[in-house]
Amino acid sequence: MTKQTLRNVVVIVVTTVVILAGLWLVKGGWHSGGTAAPSATASVVAGQAAPAVGQPAPDFTGTTVDGASVTLSKLAGQPVWLIFGATWCADCRVEAPDVEAVAQAYVGRVQVVSVYVGEDTSTVQPYAQRFGLTMPAVPDPGNAIGDAYGVIGIPVHYFIDSSGVIRNIHVGAITQVSAKAQLDALLGD
Repeated sequence: MTKQTLRNVVVIVVTTVVILAGLWLVKGGWHSGGTAAPSATASVVAGQAAPAVGQPAPDFTGTTVDGASVTLSKLAGQPVWLIFGATWCADCRVEAPDVEAVAQAYVGRVQVVSVYVGEDTSTVQPYAQRFGLTMPAVPDPGNAIGDAYGVIGIPVHYFIDSSGVIRNIHVGAITQVSAKAQLDALLGD
């Protein structure tokens, strides 16, 4: 590698780091909040492993962008499709129309809840409106719910049966066919 090429690489790397650091500072870090964020709480014990298939889903309470309270345990009796994502996530944006279409097809039979890790209402609300998402959108600015589920990458989909037990976990973007198959399995169709 020539001196000039090495110099160009160093300049590019330093410039990238400075830009990313500036963006991070402007956004207030990972757990940013432009407006007062709704609280989200979850049942999590420090060092607790992420829940697995066959285990009870950790309970949580969050406030949707519309101001409604969502508590997982209060949804018992109906299967739940719990989705973790974020507005900046490319795969989440790609799957959004499919998720909405499937959610609409299962209205009244399955409760679909989207949790937005590390984001507040002022970020999530316009995103949900822009994509025409009708399922409850729960901002998780402090990542309490995401931590309870051990979320380290998004999107991730938890399929929870009517008794509150996790029946499947799908990591990554999901198609309509896959989502319908998971929901049909929960419903016994």
